Amino acid sequence: MNSVFVKRGRFLAIFLALFSSLFLLGCQEDLLNTEDVQNSSLKNGQLVSADMEGMLPGGAMYEIALPETWNYLPIKLLIVYAHGYVDVTKPVALPADMIAGMPIKEMLLNGIDYMGNPLPIGYASTSYRSNGLVVLDAVKDIKQLRAQIDISFAASEYLHPDAIVLAGVSEGGLITVLTVEQNPGIFNAAIATCCPIGDFYKQLRYYGDAHVLFKYFFGPSFNDISIGSPKGVSKNTMLAWEDGSLKIAITEALQYDYMYNGGNKIRQFIACAGIPINEVVQALQPELTIQSILEVLRFPIMATNDAIERLGGNPYNNKYPPTEYADSDNDRKLNLTVERVYRKTWEQAKDEVTKYETTGMLYTPLVSLHTEYD
Repeated sequence: MNSVFVKRGRFLAIFLALFSSLFLLGCQEDLLNTEDVQNSSLKNGQLVSADMEGMLPGGAMYEIALPETWNYLPIKLLIVYAHGYVDVTKPVALPADMIAGMPIKEMLLNGIDYMGNPLPIGYASTSYRSNGLVVLDAVKDIKQLRAQIDISFAASEYLHPDAIVLAGVSEGGLITVLTVEQNPGIFNAAIATCCPIGDFYKQLRYYGDAHVLFKYFFGPSFNDISIGSPKGVSKNTMLAWEDGSLKIAITEALQYDYMYNGGNKIRQFIACAGIPINEVVQALQPELTIQSILEVLRFPIMATNDAIERLGGNPYNNKYPPTEYADSDNDRKLNLTVERVYRKTWEQAKDEVTKYETTGMLYTPLVSLHTEYD
């Protein structure tokens, strides 16, 4: 069996394990009131189409897709997929995310288990009403989608799901956890992967620290393109990231450090920023290390401005009190010269961040997973 199908089987096995637990725990009562969504659909003159696509009351797009054998399945499981962070510069669209090169939607509709047996699962998702740090609005969109699912099935020839599981990745994982914490009972179970749960403020600090530390070790600009700051990022910088020119320039700088400096600056940056890449990987897998660093830098470059706007201020502060960075070759020089950031709106933004914090108080079964190397 090739590796793609093994990965698909493992991915779907998670859903099976969760689904089996649902019946041990007992199906939870559906606490959602669908009246608001129903009234909005009627007011807008929308009819549920055969392919179950449309617009939610908040303006987000949605789709519900089922395998051809749906009505004949002994257990009808519908996965509601909460997609991850999409850059604010991109158009709002339904997700087309993939695992091992295969679209998640197709993987579920044509699913197989780890033994190669057919395992079709229903799929539903939403674009959210906007991109960027849309977490709070996305929770509303997921709740509206859950209500729309009941409406769509009631108006179609398809049998209602036996269980509905919410599954999210990255920002979608945070959206997933907040949704089930705040709305117990509307989903039978949930899966949250690779997501900033537990301490969202600490996650924002992590990206801000990576931003200023990268500038310290590698310089504030590449090919005359500034990489910005936790204070803000220019449109030109964001465009250069999107068209790939900035990523290429950063990659070349990292490759240069490997070739002519033994990766010493990379080692210091990773240690000071707390990026989870061990020294063996740094030494033996430079391509993986560089890719992980680029993934970390994406959010400071593409998400800083949006976060400041949505949080009503700048949530990053390494100046009062001064953050003490360590594990460089010269910590004294680092702490004296690294960029220090503080804005008067910091406390206001920090208060707003509390709305993004998960509590750990769960009444819905939840499985959380994470990857290596950030």
